[in-house]
Amino acid sequence: MNQEKFSTEVSKCVRCGTCKSLCPTYLASLNESMGARGRVAMLGELCAGRLAPSKTLADRIYNCILCGSCKGLCPLGIDIPELMFHGRSLLKDSHAKGRFAKKGLRYSVSNMDTLFSLLRLIQKVYYGRGHGSGILSHMPLIASVPLKNRIQLYKNRNRAGRAAIFTGCSVNYLYPHIGESLIRILLAKRYEVVVFKGEVCCGAPMREAGLENEAKAAAKKNIETFNKTRAEAVISMCPTCTMTIREQYPALAGESITNIMDVNEFFINSGITERLELPHGIFTYHDPCHARYGTGITKEPREILKGIQGIEFVEMKHADGCCGFGGLFSMHYKELSRTIGKKKFENIKKTAAGTVVTSCPGCIMQLEYIKREAGSDMEVKHIVEIVDKAMQG
Repeated sequence: MNQEKFSTEVSKCVRCGTCKSLCPTYLASLNESMGARGRVAMLGELCAGRLAPSKTLADRIYNCILCGSCKGLCPLGIDIPELMFHGRSLLKDSHAKGRFAKKGLRYSVSNMDTLFSLLRLIQKVYYGRGHGSGILSHMPLIASVPLKNRIQLYKNRNRAGRAAIFTGCSVNYLYPHIGESLIRILLAKRYEVVVFKGEVCCGAPMREAGLENEAKAAAKKNIETFNKTRAEAVISMCPTCTMTIREQYPALAGESITNIMDVNEFFINSGITERLELPHGIFTYHDPCHARYGTGITKEPREILKGIQGIEFVEMKHADGCCGFGGLFSMHYKELSRTIGKKKFENIKKTAAGTVVTSCPGCIMQLEYIKREAGSDMEVKHIVEIVDKAMQG
């Protein structure tokens, strides 16, 4: 978004407040400056020169969780998340809380493996103390070898198709077992599987930090890497990656990754999850914000779960409510993140489910953290893990 379009978009707002009705940070704080309408108003004042960049202003723009719930609510069609991204690019030097993260993200476009290796070393030395103080409270132990660096081509003798995997940073470095589950599923269904060692971060954390140039570089690198392959689909296990590639790459880089597909879409379209069975259990589903509001994926995961024999599916109240993760948000605004997460977990517990399923590694990180705090033994699983277990009988 250029400055001219930014000025036009912020001036459209008539302050109706419709955007606040689902805003998780507003509902948790009841503070106008921490709601979508208040943030748009402040950016309008910044654009007009009536507000100067400051730490306080930057804090209010950066404590938007970027869930996207406001985007479809605006009667004038203002793309509020895009305003937040542009506002952050203008205020990035004023945001004190994000300085360390920004330095890491600037470095990470072509050095993500090195960055996570450093974080893994820090974990090994400080994990107990850091985890207890909340510094590493959301982050599971980092994998010693990223998923994308293991095997690049999984061949299949009786190949029925070819699929590439966009692993994403969370699966690559934190939850490689989820990627391994998807690979097992695809191989069992006679797909040849491609995993690109040259994959880099999708760019969402860079945009979140206000680093537009770094996000563009990441987008161009991934487009160049993934559009080399001939595959029926490029499958993503993270809705933030899917949304960023599908919705934002065209504006960032002029094109996108061909055939990018959410894993739930792929499972439904390919018929992979038909005639599966698990031992009886009560399951519920949490909608990741970027799946519901970014890609519109809501029916598919429920269809998958309800179609597995043995699953008793119970819909939770406010299944579309944010869990409070929001990437760097949960690190920089820990108490607000925890407040939103606790409210979400209360709705999950009321279902009496033994397993809560989601399609987002970030949501898993947050729900595991809130679960530990609550002393719950409920399982938190990615839908890929559920399908893999059901296929193994």
